[in-house]
Amino acid sequence: MSAIEEDIVFGVLPPQSRLIEERLSERFDAKRHVIREVFSTLEDLGLVERVPNKGAIVTELTPAEVLEIYEVRRVLETHAGAITLLPVSTELISRMEAVQTRHEEAVSAERFREVFHLNIDFHRLQYSACPNKHLVQTIHDYARKAHLIRATKYGDQTHMKKVVSQHWAIIEAMKGTDNQKLVELISAHLPGSPEEYIRIYNIRYGGDRRAV
Repeated sequence: MSAIEEDIVFGVLPPQSRLIEERLSERFDAKRHVIREVFSTLEDLGLVERVPNKGAIVTELTPAEVLEIYEVRRVLETHAGAITLLPVSTELISRMEAVQTRHEEAVSAERFREVFHLNIDFHRLQYSACPNKHLVQTIHDYARKAHLIRATKYGDQTHMKKVVSQHWAIIEAMKGTDNQKLVELISAHLPGSPEEYIRIYNIRYGGDRRAV
């Protein structure tokens, strides 16, 4: 159920908050067993954890966990860029450009939930050009683990304009034949969000807790 995932990402359900089956079942008009299945999926993604005597609570990633997730993402995504067969089809480019046009408009209008979904759509199209489908699935799984991290930058217009620019640069690279250029763009696209998450975490708890 993407609505629960969105509420976690955007802080409606903040870190360490308890997820109560009955309330969520009423809110989304869903059976309790469906809510439990959603909890299991979110737990697999690292967005929710089960705590004895408390039930399901929203995960709060430590700085160390954040850095580990992004280290894995960098390895996975840059390798996918290296083995993508370039240039990609004109049909895929057209689809990416259409999504990115909508993404840019949503960023300008500060429609952040729309930005969230369009960003996912953009990168699903991007990595659909990678020939290793198991690698692609793992990339998508780790991207979802990063949802909690990435959303911290959505209110930063400077950052979001940079993201828009990077998306268009990735499209241009995929029209060409230089895989190394694509790899460099993918790598440059990753760092900003974890740094902001760690900064906010350190403000909340005090001190530099990168390694905690």
